[in-house]
Amino acid sequence: MPNVNSEKGTSLVEVMIAIVILALAILGGFVLFSYGRGQIDVQKNRRAAVQLAAQKLEGLKAGDYDNIQAGEITENISLEGLSYVRNTGAEDLGLYKKITVSVSWEQMNKTQNVGLTTFIGPE
Repeated sequence: MPNVNSEKGTSLVEVMIAIVILALAILGGFVLFSYGRGQIDVQKNRRAAVQLAAQKLEGLKAGDYDNIQAGEITENISLEGLSYVRNTGAEDLGLYKKITVSVSWEQMNKTQNVGLTTFIGPE
């Protein structure tokens, strides 16, 4: 005669524990995905800022050495819906001119910043 009180089935408590574990795993994956996506956006904008700084430096290197004046220039640049501020500083060191370009932007409630520096001499 078969045992009527057989424990071959799954209880409600086991099903609920499995659902909670599954929900935590899905939630953890979503948080990880969201964080990763935010970091991808930060790096994309950082690459654009480095490109803006390098573009300015290359333009100054290609130009006339005597036209580079000591001082600072600030430019506001809008690129792909984001506003960048590019500061270019030139310092006359006698034989060479020190050029510093920094680009900053607001992202994730924080000011992000990159900078490049080079020395340019007469040819």
